[in-house]
Amino acid sequence: MSQSLLLGSGWHPPLFRSEIDALFGNLNPLHPRIVLLDEPIDDNFLSRVSRAALVDDLIHFGGYSYDSDFDLISNEISNWCKENLPSGSFAVRSKKLGSGVESISRRDLEKDVGARLFSEINPVNLHNPEHEIVIILAGEVEGEVHRDFFDFDPCIIWGIRENKWDKTNYLGRQPMERPFFKPISLEPRLAKLLISLAHRKGISPENFIDPFCGTGGIAIEALLQGMEIFASDLDPTMVYGIKKNLSWANDSDDSIIKVEKCSVKNIAGLWGEKENCIFVFDPPYGRNAWKSDDGLELFLSALEQALKIDSKSVISTMLPAGSESLENDPDADYIVMGRPWSEIEREINERGWQVHLRTPVKVHKSLARMVVVCHPLH
Repeated sequence: MSQSLLLGSGWHPPLFRSEIDALFGNLNPLHPRIVLLDEPIDDNFLSRVSRAALVDDLIHFGGYSYDSDFDLISNEISNWCKENLPSGSFAVRSKKLGSGVESISRRDLEKDVGARLFSEINPVNLHNPEHEIVIILAGEVEGEVHRDFFDFDPCIIWGIRENKWDKTNYLGRQPMERPFFKPISLEPRLAKLLISLAHRKGISPENFIDPFCGTGGIAIEALLQGMEIFASDLDPTMVYGIKKNLSWANDSDDSIIKVEKCSVKNIAGLWGEKENCIFVFDPPYGRNAWKSDDGLELFLSALEQALKIDSKSVISTMLPAGSESLENDPDADYIVMGRPWSEIEREINERGWQVHLRTPVKVHKSLARMVVVCHPLH
């Protein structure tokens, strides 16, 4: 079992695939929510996938088929399992994505495969099995909030679930559960996603820098991944609050955490030159922050300062955009930060950066935010 299968969240399949590409590269998408990686699941793999925000399941890949003949599919799955299922109890779990696969009943498939595999060394245990065979009937998904142009044919995919991995649980660290809370706080899944999008294949960032740290939602997620934290904000109330929140979240005496009151225009002088950095931030926006060019100026200052600190760094951020951007047309010149996107991208390029990723995320009915990841132009 030398290949790995990742099942992604249905919340935003395009960003799920972008996230896995940032963390691993060389992915083979089989479905909008399913990617195949040519890597075995080992400790290094588990450590890296733990940084992902949008992974729902991790499976040792068995195979896939576009056939819709029940007996052929059941036989193919069973034959693979007979060669790869370790001794011990097992259960067959099936999952339907979207419309599933026409003429195939997942419940019947569970029963048939289970009956074929049942033996003294592999007894069935539906409540607490040692191994779980996973069968995914992957079909068309309708009514998506975030548009996806991925083209595929319905298929059946199977494998054995990795039992050393658990889906990320954010209980206990939601914004309102922290010592210092403000309604502007970013929810942890989105914070973790922005961090993972700043990764590059084979590189685990060491230094996390946020020049608009607010209450520290993004910094907390970086801290939990073992990064050194360099956070700043011009608002002294936020500086006080993030110190409380980071102290609350920190469970290691070895963590390097530095928080200062500072304008984004001066962070290069504050932190000095560093290596292996990521700049991840949710810049201030709203009626006051974006009513003039002030918001754009702050963002562009962050770009300039980031290159001075680390010329090989990555920037991952979210910028306010209109709800029409959810159409996700790559050729459309959507309004972002009150300007046509083409103007924003030109300003980004002029400061030494290129846009690596641009994907909209819905906030509410009239507002979206554009997730933007930038790599140095050079």
